[in-house]
Amino acid sequence: MLSVCRERVIHIARSRFVATTDDTRDSSQICGPHAKTLPVHALWQSITSPTMRLDFKARLVLLFALVGALAIYYVNREGVAAEHPHGQDVDLVSPINSHQQRIFEQYYPSPRNRSRHPKYGNSNLNDAYSDAPLGEDVIYIYKAFYDTRDPAGPRIRVILTANCATLASGDVVIELRIANKSIGIGWVRLPFEGALTSCLGDDCPYHHYDIASEAYEGAIPETVTFHRDDFIAEIPIERSPAEYSDDISACLGGMHWYNDWPRLIFYVEMVRRNGISRILVPWQQKGIIDLHPWPLMPFGKKHDPNKLVFYNAQWLLTQYCNFWTKSKYTYLSDVDEMLYVRDRNWTLYELLESWSRNASDLGGFNFPHTPLSLDLAQEPFDYEKFLELEPLRMRPRTVVDDWRFPKSVWITEHTMVSWVHYATEFFADKRNYDIPAEEALDLHMRNDFIGRNYTDLYPDVQIFSEEEVEGELSRIRGIIREIFRDLRPNYRTPAVHAAMEKPGKPCDDSGVGCWELLSRVDDWIYASPTPESFYIPV
Repeated sequence: MLSVCRERVIHIARSRFVATTDDTRDSSQICGPHAKTLPVHALWQSITSPTMRLDFKARLVLLFALVGALAIYYVNREGVAAEHPHGQDVDLVSPINSHQQRIFEQYYPSPRNRSRHPKYGNSNLNDAYSDAPLGEDVIYIYKAFYDTRDPAGPRIRVILTANCATLASGDVVIELRIANKSIGIGWVRLPFEGALTSCLGDDCPYHHYDIASEAYEGAIPETVTFHRDDFIAEIPIERSPAEYSDDISACLGGMHWYNDWPRLIFYVEMVRRNGISRILVPWQQKGIIDLHPWPLMPFGKKHDPNKLVFYNAQWLLTQYCNFWTKSKYTYLSDVDEMLYVRDRNWTLYELLESWSRNASDLGGFNFPHTPLSLDLAQEPFDYEKFLELEPLRMRPRTVVDDWRFPKSVWITEHTMVSWVHYATEFFADKRNYDIPAEEALDLHMRNDFIGRNYTDLYPDVQIFSEEEVEGELSRIRGIIREIFRDLRPNYRTPAVHAAMEKPGKPCDDSGVGCWELLSRVDDWIYASPTPESFYIPV
């Protein structure tokens, strides 16, 4: 659930982008070959001009078109398009194979009739509605992977969401088969020790599992069949990378009801500054930013598991990241965090390499949590004043210790299970190492750290050096102006925070539990099930 302003930051395509007048298509289809190309300023004028005779539906279609394609701006600036021989803006989404398409259409017949089941207004969240009788014991399979990282041999691994009580009961028999032959069960993993206990005693009983076969030495299959008692589901198999490039990728945590576009711009710029070459964001994919669509699980008239998911489905995303990344190192972060190497003569990659050379059992790096007081968008919000970027010119304050879990970078080929803060299990007896604060920090820019009257913990922390600050601010200012052009974007994040402070269950803090509170606060973009990203109920 992403705001229109936030989408515009991500989906800008220099001065032009792709738009469509078919309101039944999701954002990935808007980028399709049959779409029309319109100048951004002309489209915005079409939406807002009182002289244009457009009904509400037509304006809504154009508004969704306004957030169409994806961060081509960053692609072109970084030269990523040069990877393609003709330098074209080529979509990097892996082709959907026939098995994915066929199985998707089996569970999500088209066209959908949203108006019949308006659980979530007239939004495309209703595309996940299922006529099947779904109960609390249904298992929701997300993806299957052929993974070669285990020294014991390749495995077929399935990530899914299920009611903890269902799998903990011992009454459910699960089997994986290829060509109707069992390949055994090697493990059933939750993300961290104690997860089952916390899940069984929680108001949010749906948790995320990694189920792996025994070592499998056969030919790489196109699909695997998942047997749950008498129920059978065929799952397309994706392949994890066979080799990893000598760089760093970043996985960004779930962005539910996210509209803080100033912070997103800052995050992308700081990640690029750290030499990170690829970023996974939960939506769609192109260039240096891979945006992965993350739809709702199927729901029915009587039961909606999406309101009962532990920790807002964060771990399923982080475990998917473990298969998505193609880099030697993978950085797991939230949008309000950045890694800071204190020796400005070193890059983050050089720091990681120095540790890797000296520790043969190293699997991951934990960076110490450090609160940072940095108010990027001061209230009352004024766009022109914001463009001065004064908070980035001043030295931010690292406030006194506020202990929280560290954030981490892991060595991808050694990582078996990744949690929302760090890897919890490795192959080949690898382990996490703690990076000392003297070398690097995890700077955490939560809004509630702003203005704390505490002692400055690390006075040397400076976003930009004195020599580079004016040039960097001018560059970032130019990026923001190029993204929005003649628009004066709203900043509605405080209204979202105010709405989310209202009482509710822990799993209602974000996700669909906040639908009634937040759907009217801003203009949002929602993910639909697609052949690239959908759940199979079993």
